[in-house]
Amino acid sequence: MNDGVIRRTLTWLLGSRDKPFEYTHHAVLLIGSIVYFYCAAANYLFNLASMPNILLQLGLCPIILGLWYLSRWRDYFKSMAIVFMLLVTLISLPFNWIGNGGYDESTYFMNLGVLIYISVAFRDLGFYRRLGQALAIFMPVPLILIENSYPDLIFKHPTTELLQLDLTISFIVTGFFLMLMMENHSKRYKLERDKANALSIQLQTLSEQDPLTGLNNRRVLETYLDQWDAQGKTFSLALIDLDHFKSINDQWGHNYGDVVLCEFANALRRIANLYAGHAIRLGGEEFVLLLPTDLTKSQEYLQQLANNFASVKLENGLTTFSAGIAQKQDKEEYQALLKRADDLMYEAKRAGRNCIKL
Repeated sequence: MNDGVIRRTLTWLLGSRDKPFEYTHHAVLLIGSIVYFYCAAANYLFNLASMPNILLQLGLCPIILGLWYLSRWRDYFKSMAIVFMLLVTLISLPFNWIGNGGYDESTYFMNLGVLIYISVAFRDLGFYRRLGQALAIFMPVPLILIENSYPDLIFKHPTTELLQLDLTISFIVTGFFLMLMMENHSKRYKLERDKANALSIQLQTLSEQDPLTGLNNRRVLETYLDQWDAQGKTFSLALIDLDHFKSINDQWGHNYGDVVLCEFANALRRIANLYAGHAIRLGGEEFVLLLPTDLTKSQEYLQQLANNFASVKLENGLTTFSAGIAQKQDKEEYQALLKRADDLMYEAKRAGRNCIKL
């Protein structure tokens, strides 16, 4: 049987792995029904328990399968988990104590396994988790009192060898459930950690991204500058301002203004990607293009940007931009570089706009 068939079968039986507690609970129900049947058969064949206890174990098999069906296929996960917890702590464990050796026998192992199961699988069920933990921990107290008062009620193994066999079987079953719960806990932890990491990345992206254009915002500009400066790169910063943008908003409305900003951002992004640069929106109609090259090449690439943007079919005609380009100097501060580019951009504005100054 290939892996795909196994995965589909497990999904059909247990549900989605994205819900690790439900997935594991359904596994516990199915495995539990098998274990009860196995224990009933072993107890009968080797005389390890009383006949009422054996019959109870057999009767629990179809009941637990019914709980699995209602939980897996009728979406009663929470209520069926609670019923299963009460069934085990209030019926199965007490009957096993009385019908399978009392405090000399394996019921303590079963109590421990049930306690671990409830602690892990009922993590999100609040009150019912505490109730189940209390029942699993304190149930032996009244049972010991009953055993001391009425010792003849307790089934005792006829030989030491049978007692050892029963203890070994119970230890193996409890150990198996412990491993299953720890694996489930690890999956849940990993799932929560992955979700937290994804949320952290999403929040960081939102904090560094302009919501209108999708470009990086000014929060990451200094990061890029520090990275390139530390790498000893030659690079230039172009400060770009769309011409007469206030008039565009006033005449055609802010919705149209947003269209112009987005179209320009797309053109800017394509140039940045083409030449291994970074496109950033400072705010309003101001943008930055970082390019890993000198002034001459940067001017050439910016002129290519102007030509590309001029070819964009805007509803209300051509929109131009003015730009100033400054090349990073040794030991120059971030603010000084931005100020030089800003001064050059305003020089381009005074020169009549629609031009690039170096």
